[in-house]
Amino acid sequence: MMEKIKNATLKELELIAEETRREIIDVISKNGGHLASSLGTVELTLALLKVFNPPQDKIIWDVGHQAYPYKILTDRKNDFATIRQKGGISGFPKMTESIYDSFGAGHGGTSISAALGIETALRIRKDDSKVIAIIGDGSMTSGLAFEAMNQISPDKNGFITVLNDNDMFISTSVGSLSSWFSRKLTGKRYNSIRQEIKSVIMKLPPIFRGEYILEIIRKALESSKSLMTPGILFEGLGYQYVGPIDGHNIKELEETFKDVSQTDGPVLVHIHTKKGKGYLPAEENPCDFHGVAPFKKDTGEPKAKSHPSFTGYLSNYLPSLFRRNSELIAITAAMPDGTGLKKLQEQMSARVFDVGMAEGHAVTYAAGLAAGGLKPLVCIYSTFLQRAFDNIIHDVALQNLPVIFLIDRAGVVGEDGPTHHGLFDISYMRMIPNMTVMAPRNEQEMARMIELAITMETPAAIRYPRGSGVGKRFYNRLSPVHYGEGIVLRKSESKTLIISVGNMDIQALDAASILAKEGIFVSIFDLSFIKPLPENLFSFITDNEIDKIITIEDGIKAGGAGSAILEEINERKISAEIKTIAIRDTFPGIGTQEELRHESSITSRQIVDAVRKMEK
Repeated sequence: MMEKIKNATLKELELIAEETRREIIDVISKNGGHLASSLGTVELTLALLKVFNPPQDKIIWDVGHQAYPYKILTDRKNDFATIRQKGGISGFPKMTESIYDSFGAGHGGTSISAALGIETALRIRKDDSKVIAIIGDGSMTSGLAFEAMNQISPDKNGFITVLNDNDMFISTSVGSLSSWFSRKLTGKRYNSIRQEIKSVIMKLPPIFRGEYILEIIRKALESSKSLMTPGILFEGLGYQYVGPIDGHNIKELEETFKDVSQTDGPVLVHIHTKKGKGYLPAEENPCDFHGVAPFKKDTGEPKAKSHPSFTGYLSNYLPSLFRRNSELIAITAAMPDGTGLKKLQEQMSARVFDVGMAEGHAVTYAAGLAAGGLKPLVCIYSTFLQRAFDNIIHDVALQNLPVIFLIDRAGVVGEDGPTHHGLFDISYMRMIPNMTVMAPRNEQEMARMIELAITMETPAAIRYPRGSGVGKRFYNRLSPVHYGEGIVLRKSESKTLIISVGNMDIQALDAASILAKEGIFVSIFDLSFIKPLPENLFSFITDNEIDKIITIEDGIKAGGAGSAILEEINERKISAEIKTIAIRDTFPGIGTQEELRHESSITSRQIVDAVRKMEK
């Protein structure tokens, strides 16, 4: 395919673009995935592969939502049908997957930093290969991107950054930078001015159309462009700015990349694309088709009706909660849809803040709101909240401010794979002083935990999984859970106890049913509170002379809830045999949540096996 692209005419490249779009739509309609962003980068990818020579030249994609065409057009066309499937290729760039993937990425804002590091390594090794970083406009709200650009220096020859501006973040664009990138000049108006000037030049007598005169006019045009577009910002950071140009015009992209590849110093090419390009449902509803479940190609409708999720329940519960509590504020980092804030945002826009792809700022901003007397809810996926670890400690917990963290997508998330699993939040939250950490087993308990958290004057974190729970869906006011208290789900005369964390109660109850058929009976305790550990748990253990304990959780074993129980059992000098079932020291791969739980050995089967061994 690479050789075919190198030798292709413009017409042939346009046909390859059409074929690539069809392939993406066909596969993602079956597998699900990140559709709209990748549909917008087909022509960009072709132009990059036409002009540059990967893997010798290094192409680094930001996030990876944009990289499906790159996978197809490099060496993975035959494997593309397996994307995001167990044993298949990743939905994100992955260094171990292909020599064409120079750097892996599942979190936004990393491409310029990584590319600078690669460029420095190449120069030290006397390698003059080109380095190209692609970054979306949404990722430009990431502080990491600006920290990297602050290091740009004039000697970075062969270092090219492509800003893919599609007027969108994951959801709709927010913030000052978004407004700037989305100015009308970023398209028709500037191009119109340019065409008018070209037209005037062509009408001049030949004597005035010499190379020298044209160069003066070109420089004047470029200078005025910098003032009329975001170029002045990037030039202030050390880039030579080129653009904005049509990101779907292969000829213009190819010419531009050929030109900038010969330019001394770092260059930023600003392209303007359409998210969802070439598939009408995605063009009309790019937010809905950013990350999408399998759908019907002809209509764009989901193939299967999804079950109500924890996030969906939260979406319906928050508006009534906010109406009852005027001091509540919600904050998200570029994901109001994904975190269940969209409905609240529509109804109470003044109390919902989308800060863009800036998780650290979201947390410190929340700390400021709390210091100002309000009760902020920070709604961020577990995997992305990792990026704000220092802010949680330094700005929230150290000052003991009442910030509430609603940690979505905790545990294994499924097909997005290693970059998106929420495995570490228990470990990194429970180690922080002043922090309360809760894990609901169903949606109703999640709401009751939020009702408790808003009454507290200290930080609190509530983690819940992707997907649906089994709770009854009450949307009226619910009573708060009792602080620091777990629930006995099943009691027997046995000396064996299963302790479940969050929705792992499903696995525990299933195991108990299997064991009961064998004449083995166990008690089950729903932990509810990971920090502090429930006092009634230890009362239950001592009162019932429990001497065999199995814990199960959907998170990393090191520093998890099982570790916390082990520490406390040891501290209290309780004599009991303990088995912790959790995800071992690894990054689980790609697959459905059920497949990954089996792969990670966190199912009812492991509980049953552990109990059988203990009972021998």
